[in-house]
Amino acid sequence: MEEPDVKQSIRVLLVDDEKRFALNLARLLQARGFETTVVFNGVEACAAVAASEPYDVVVLDVNMPEMNGIDTLKAVRRTAPESEVIILTGHASLESGIEAIREGAFDYLMKPCDIDDLTTRIQAAHDVEVIKRRPVLWPRNRVEEIAIHVIPRLNPLDPLEAALTEFTRESGENAPDTLFVLDAEGRLKGCVTKRDLINEARQSQPFFALAWSDLLHKPHWLPARPIKAIMQTEVQTAHPQARLTDVANRMITQNFRTMPVVEAGKVIGIVRLQDIFQYVDHQLV
Repeated sequence: MEEPDVKQSIRVLLVDDEKRFALNLARLLQARGFETTVVFNGVEACAAVAASEPYDVVVLDVNMPEMNGIDTLKAVRRTAPESEVIILTGHASLESGIEAIREGAFDYLMKPCDIDDLTTRIQAAHDVEVIKRRPVLWPRNRVEEIAIHVIPRLNPLDPLEAALTEFTRESGENAPDTLFVLDAEGRLKGCVTKRDLINEARQSQPFFALAWSDLLHKPHWLPARPIKAIMQTEVQTAHPQARLTDVANRMITQNFRTMPVVEAGKVIGIVRLQDIFQYVDHQLV
């Protein structure tokens, strides 16, 4: 039996206050087989997400009145965390793109964007969304097959409170125990752990048995220092082609829950021990 066109099943919500641009882009996406719904502001986007089955991909303009793209992104992630979000920005603002990634966006593109580039990103975002929902359908043997490519990107000059914010962004099994620090080109500079932040806060409260929960309630106990002042510079890394069993054994031996994936000198994602266990726990020695 002939395989159906995968794109026919991809539901896209397009959110942009520039109506002519949005309607034209929607026509182009529909012509390429994407089921596309258009709304013109963040409030309408939140209503659309809440009123229907989750969209596979939300394409979201960052610069909108009343409710901007970042606020809309946060709301969409709360209501439909399984939907992947691609941010469009019409301003040459690296900061807005980085902020979007930190808030959970899959990727971002500059407007006006090439339609083929956008459709490629939508397809990639959909593939990630499907794998998250049904990972057991695909056998995995190499790091690149399960690496998470959207990760917090701390900069060495960010304040310590930025690390605290990233640590608290996720909860439960998705909560990170280590954050990785990258320069503007994506090269790994170091890492920061919860223990590093606690130790720094204890410098200002030497007579208090400070725990992580205390720091969450009193972030001002962190000194006004940049992350580079406390980050660990010796960091174990994994190559995309490394075998999952080899990496898992390294992580277990050295008590790591996450490890950055590095290719050609740049961080392309992370690999988590909990994800490796889905495929290779019976192979570990």
